[in-house]
Amino acid sequence: FWHTLHPALDRAGPARADSQATGQRVEILTADMTAQPAAPSAAADVEKGTARDWAQQQPTIPRRSQYFCWGKSAGCCPLYVLLIPLLGLVGWLLGVVVGVVVLVVVLIVAILCLCPLCSLLSYEWVWSWWPWYWHVDLYTKLLYLTYQFSLIGKVPPDTSAKYFPIGGIKPKRKLDKYTIDYALNIKVPQGKEEEFVKVNSGGLALWIEDNLAALPQTDRFETFGDDEDPVEYVMKQFGSIYPVIYQTWNDKRSDDALTRFCFYGLGAHRVDSVREDGALRFVVRADVLAGLPVREGFARYGGDAYFDENWRPLKIVDSGLAPLREDAAPEPVVTRPGDPRWEEAKFRFRSSLTTLVTLVDHLYLTHLQSANVVVTAIREQLSSDHPMRRLLMPFTYSTIRVNDNAAHNLVEPRSLGPRVFAFTDRGFQMAFEAAPSLLMGGHEVGAADGGPLLNRERYTTYLKTKRGIDTEFNRQCAKYWAVVREFIEDYMACYYPTHADAVQDEELMAMVRQVGFQYSFAEPVKKLIRDAAAVVTGTEQSYNTVVDVICDFIFNVTAMHEQAGAIDPYAQDASFCSGKWVPGKLVGTYQTASAQGLLMSFASLPMPKLLGADWSHLFPDPSASPKEEPEPQAPQCFGSITQRSPVMPKKPVKALAEFQAALRQLSEEAEAYNKAAKSRSFPECFPLYVLDPRHMETSAAV
Repeated sequence: FWHTLHPALDRAGPARADSQATGQRVEILTADMTAQPAAPSAAADVEKGTARDWAQQQPTIPRRSQYFCWGKSAGCCPLYVLLIPLLGLVGWLLGVVVGVVVLVVVLIVAILCLCPLCSLLSYEWVWSWWPWYWHVDLYTKLLYLTYQFSLIGKVPPDTSAKYFPIGGIKPKRKLDKYTIDYALNIKVPQGKEEEFVKVNSGGLALWIEDNLAALPQTDRFETFGDDEDPVEYVMKQFGSIYPVIYQTWNDKRSDDALTRFCFYGLGAHRVDSVREDGALRFVVRADVLAGLPVREGFARYGGDAYFDENWRPLKIVDSGLAPLREDAAPEPVVTRPGDPRWEEAKFRFRSSLTTLVTLVDHLYLTHLQSANVVVTAIREQLSSDHPMRRLLMPFTYSTIRVNDNAAHNLVEPRSLGPRVFAFTDRGFQMAFEAAPSLLMGGHEVGAADGGPLLNRERYTTYLKTKRGIDTEFNRQCAKYWAVVREFIEDYMACYYPTHADAVQDEELMAMVRQVGFQYSFAEPVKKLIRDAAAVVTGTEQSYNTVVDVICDFIFNVTAMHEQAGAIDPYAQDASFCSGKWVPGKLVGTYQTASAQGLLMSFASLPMPKLLGADWSHLFPDPSASPKEEPEPQAPQCFGSITQRSPVMPKKPVKALAEFQAALRQLSEEAEAYNKAAKSRSFPECFPLYVLDPRHMETSAAV
């Protein structure tokens, strides 16, 4: 408005000078408002100085009523009011005719469809009869049928040219995306953008899948009795589609089992340490969920499990057992071994940690962040023949399709995710809002300790030297990370003779820059990646950060996805871990057992295995663009990790072969470690399955 008046102010002479300071302030305040160009005609009027100043008008005094039926404002016929009954009569007659037509159509449809519909509802009803006893809603049953249809007969793919044809690579371009519910400003590409995997863009099955969440959500609270087997209940329903379980849990509820659960099981990547009375204490936290609201009739989540330096359980501190307050944090309830409610405290903790890991580490970290953001950046910034895009293709396999599915079936109101867990819609939203601050794995390390850390070897060293945490899980993670990093560096050396060549690759840096921008992680992590993309920290540090970003992606979609996603032994037994439960009970409801059994069954979709994978047919020929070979250089140290400088490059096929040989070695070591478990003393007497490469898939595809 003020910008439009400036020509008039210019013509005002002395008045313009008197208001010069004010005019300057107005121009500054309206800079953003005038950033967009005006319409052509308006701009021309302003430029010519012909814009008109319309005179202001006062309201009518004394004030009087207006009904728009008669008077001068009614035009040539001052008594329109006489037409209103006639118009009403015409509208009524039309309404009667339309109503009769609608009733006839409804009757015809009812005659044709009522019997099939009643048969379908009867079919759905008998699911609750003996011997299946499905205590679930229509949504879960329809989702089960559509998933079973897509799973049965599915042939396991591999990384050969049959499933990864070069002709199936799509060109670099911006992808069409969805903005998903609950998560803050996270977008996932639409399923049609998938390459190599055929995704139907239409059809009844897809329409049903995309619209299932429109069905109502109803909670049921029937719970297993003491003599009922929740495992048998789940497997009667999902035995034909449940994933093969490679983790053996014969003891689930003892105190030793709690140690295994945290030290070698689902909590192994979330071990922290504190000092209490001068003594080292290990802790695995899930009490951060205690403040999130849940639906009426269900217990709140909560529980931090504390262990002594020998990994014997000391206590569980649970704020979810205290009344939820709005004016202050709830007073936590402390339960110790031998207390009357110790078994309940352990069940609540196991269930809460399973919920935390599933939402934060599995769904948020591996799928919606690491896999989704990096895959999008690869497709939008790297050309179809770029060597790094070709290298990473197995690690992006089917990710777009799966995340598109998750947008409809896991993170949409009334979809399977909200049905498995007890959170209200607001509670679900709060969980995703808090997710970036709940991540571990190096994100939580402060600047004073060299953080944030993307390099898993450096993170393992930090945990051991700074936190007193030295576990087999972390040791195996560091070994796997080292194998992955060596492979990435060997492969990159085939196409980038020097580190400077890598950081000067405009497409590669554009990909890294987009990753740093689109991550929803804490700002220090994002800044670390953006600085590397801008090479503001020097060539060597930028190169190492770029390699760490790539390795972090591979680690998350393989090893971390297995750690956080292979929860089939936990989800199978609602008395071991439950997504929701009734207060005071030590087992979930029937409805919860079925819902989490179906959720876990999604992991049955066969995907390419990492061990033995060969995708060398995708590798571009390094000799197509000959480059000078670098002179060998001495190793350089960054932090506590020795980084290799460029040496005479290997062929990419040889680099892949050595990578597979190293994976086989890791697998053999893991198998030998597990076989010798019983010969070791507590707490090292447990097996560790998830970091064996033979169990890993190439991507976070399910």
